[in-house]
Amino acid sequence: MATRGRPRKNPATTVPVRVADDVVMLKLDQIEAILKKNSQDIEDLKHQVAMGKGGIKAIFIVGAIVAAIATGLGLYKNVGG
Repeated sequence: MATRGRPRKNPATTVPVRVADDVVMLKLDQIEAILKKNSQDIEDLKHQVAMGKGGIKAIFIVGAIVAAIATGLGLYKNVGG
């Protein structure tokens, strides 16, 4: 006849609780180190994206100034010439 409740574990295959806790703590320490590295990488990427946006704005402003000068010179030549 079947017994009720959880099946019994074989004592030869169970890991002592202290060793299991040590393994879990080691894994948590490794995860924490990985998270710190990922956080730093994310901050570096944010900085690079901000620099890229600034560069695009600078190129746009320089292009607008060059276009304004070219338009001004073109109008000056047409009116004066």
